[in-house]
Order: sequence, then C-alpha cells, then structure tokens
Amino acid sequence: MKTQGMTLIELLSTLAVTAVLGLVAVPSLYETLQSHRLRSSALTLFQTLSSARASAVMRSSHVSVWNTDGNWQNGVEVFLDNNENGELNSGEQVLYRATPQNYSQISGNRWVANYIKFHPDGSAHTASGAFQVGTITVCTEQLDRGYQIILSIGGRLRMVKVDIDEC
Repeated sequence: MKTQGMTLIELLSTLAVTAVLGLVAVPSLYETLQSHRLRSSALTLFQTLSSARASAVMRSSHVSVWNTDGNWQNGVEVFLDNNENGELNSGEQVLYRATPQNYSQISGNRWVANYIKFHPDGSAHTASGAFQVGTITVCTEQLDRGYQIILSIGGRLRMVKVDIDEC
C-alpha cells in the first residue's frame, strides 16, 4: 500500500521537535553574535592603533590617536600631531576616523585613557615625553570575557583574550 502525505500527529510531532531545537539554538546563536561583535570591536581598535604606528614610521612624524570625548568606544581620530600634545588642534591633518563601537565598552588605564602618541621610531610617548605604556580593555556586559590591547614600552601592540569579572 502506497501512502501520500502524513498524518496530523506526524506533522505536530515534527513541529514540536523543530520548536525544541530552535529554543536550544537561539541562546547559543545570541552568544556567538555577541562574541563576534566583541572581537570585531577589539580588532578594529587594534588595527587602527597599528596603522597609526605604521604611519608614524612611514611619514617620519608624530602620529596620535585620541578619543574625541574621553571615551574610546565613541570613535577615534588618527592625526599628524605637529605640536606633540596628543590633542587634535587646528591645522593638524586627520588621517583616519574610526566609527563608534556601540555594542562594547572600551576603556584605557591611566596612561592611555585619552590618547596614544607614536613617534617616528614607532615608540609611544606621553605629551610630557615619558614612555607611554598601558592597557585598553574591550568588553561587553553580556559576556564574561573580553580583550585587552597592550601597549609596550617600545610602542609595540598586542591583543590578548582575557576573562573579565566586571566591565
């Protein structure tokens, strides 16, 4: 005997299994999306800082990266810092502007809270001339992990994945 189609019970049981699988997959998909957004934010900032350092070396001039309003997540500007004060002044050329990263929290410790200034040799110095070292943390409230961008004494940047208790 040949059957064509399915019974109502078979259809309902298939829908029930699909619904259960969907409920299991949605939280995992949400966490994966948050994880990718967090990594994207960290990589964007890391690449911006790395490009600024490379520009300082290639142009043989001082290049600074600063957060315009004291908050790294609201966007940054990379510019030729002619007067070496770490702030964008009139007459200084903007090389690049990065867009805000609204889905993550980005903060720098004391030495990199507002700007990073690269010298022509690739090293980083504060406006007062001291070596500039520090850590910028990129995290989000939804995940218990984040990234840190670490600026070493020679101006070298590295990004590490870290577990974070509080953002």
